[in-house]
Amino acid sequence: MKSYRFIDGEYEYRCEIKRSLFIATVKGEVDADTADEFVKSVRKRYPDATHNCYAYVSDELGNATRFSDDGEPGGTAGQPILDVLKKQGIVRSAIVVTRYFGGIKLGAGGLVGAYSGTASEAVKVAKISQKVECALVEVTASYSDYAVLEKYIRKSVCSLSEVEYGDNVTARIFVPLDSAPDFELSIKELSGARAATVIKEGRFERL
Repeated sequence: MKSYRFIDGEYEYRCEIKRSLFIATVKGEVDADTADEFVKSVRKRYPDATHNCYAYVSDELGNATRFSDDGEPGGTAGQPILDVLKKQGIVRSAIVVTRYFGGIKLGAGGLVGAYSGTASEAVKVAKISQKVECALVEVTASYSDYAVLEKYIRKSVCSLSEVEYGDNVTARIFVPLDSAPDFELSIKELSGARAATVIKEGRFERL
């Protein structure tokens, strides 16, 4: 079963390290375009900052990445921020660490620790959620059959997307891809094979 972890929302963490102020802003559910827009928005939020270093992972597989040291010595900011996401298996998420220089140089090792540490603390305060690759199962049943099926659906690991009430009841349910065949079989058994089911292409869904 394919799934991915992501930062659920936008969060901020601040700390002071040897007089420099570090502000980590994290945001999830991004793709490459929205991640770039997020980075721009943070830069506009702190236009007088010394550096706005960032990293993001913009796909579900963790392969599409980008990072920037934004003027800090090479390898001391962007890559350490990206490593925080990678080590925790977090994707479709971005982190910008803003620095206001306080007059004391940290050195390469100190910078790596400051940027990675600030990013890590921001992730700790953030909500981390998971989405699972799902199939969309469309169920059409009579009102009496659906009354029975609804109890099963609500107890199952799935996401009830919408329900339409007409001559019959049509429910659209996101079910983990690996579980869709068994889910469909259970629906048929519970309804005495009277309910009609169609499995369609789905998407990653929070369950």
